[in-house]
Amino acid sequence: MKIFVNKKAALGMFAAMMIASPGAALAQDPALKGMITSHEGNTIVVRGPAGDAKVQLTDGTKIRGTSGALGVRGEDHPPSDLIRGLAVTVTTASDGQNVTATEIVFKNSDLKTAQQIAAGLVGTDANVSKNAAGIAENSERIDNVGLLVPAGRTKVFFAVGSSALSAEGKQSLDDIATQAKAITGAYRLAVVGRADTTGNAAANEKLSAQRAVAVKQYLMKSAGISPANFIPTAALGDAPVAQDPDPPANAAEARRVTVTIAVSKSNQSAANK
Repeated sequence: MKIFVNKKAALGMFAAMMIASPGAALAQDPALKGMITSHEGNTIVVRGPAGDAKVQLTDGTKIRGTSGALGVRGEDHPPSDLIRGLAVTVTTASDGQNVTATEIVFKNSDLKTAQQIAAGLVGTDANVSKNAAGIAENSERIDNVGLLVPAGRTKVFFAVGSSALSAEGKQSLDDIATQAKAITGAYRLAVVGRADTTGNAAANEKLSAQRAVAVKQYLMKSAGISPANFIPTAALGDAPVAQDPDPPANAAEARRVTVTIAVSKSNQSAANK
């Protein structure tokens, strides 16, 4: 027995089966309603009641703005109009992995509002970036508090076996005191006494201490430096200093006291002004 099937009916049934088959084409998803939170390249993020959804834009995506009470008057828009804060209705299709926008509709009045908000955010974003830079700078300053760096130095030289200040030495101390007091912010003075190798080590250490005391006393009594601005003095005698930044070249240079202005690294810029 032969069964005759109408060709048109067969084609119709085949087409219906293809549409119903998930793998045959993109599956149509319900419309996605929400607000655009970001637009980068060909991807927008729409925040709806169910959360954020990433939607891909293609050359075939229709983008339409509507006007009027019924929203029946529409006009095409470029993808660049899909900005943050714009309320949209997105018709999507999914292939199981990616969600693609086939059509995006929004009200032209909503676009105007979003554009006004975006214009105001330009200055806000700039201020946020500026504030972030300021926070980073302040964090660095806080991290550097307590880390002392030199901001000035002078040397006062002495005669053999003497701790008496010369006129030239007093002038050097006056100059370093003036420099220190001009610093905006806190500073400390480090006073280090030394001696040459003439005589025994104990005597030289005692002499270097006397020289350091003489310098500190002058700075406090004659140059106007507060006692609170001193780091405890050091007396090295004739001992060599490890990693000495300024080793004495001869005995005359060894008979000296070095005064160094020390500031917190966080205040280094103020000290250099």
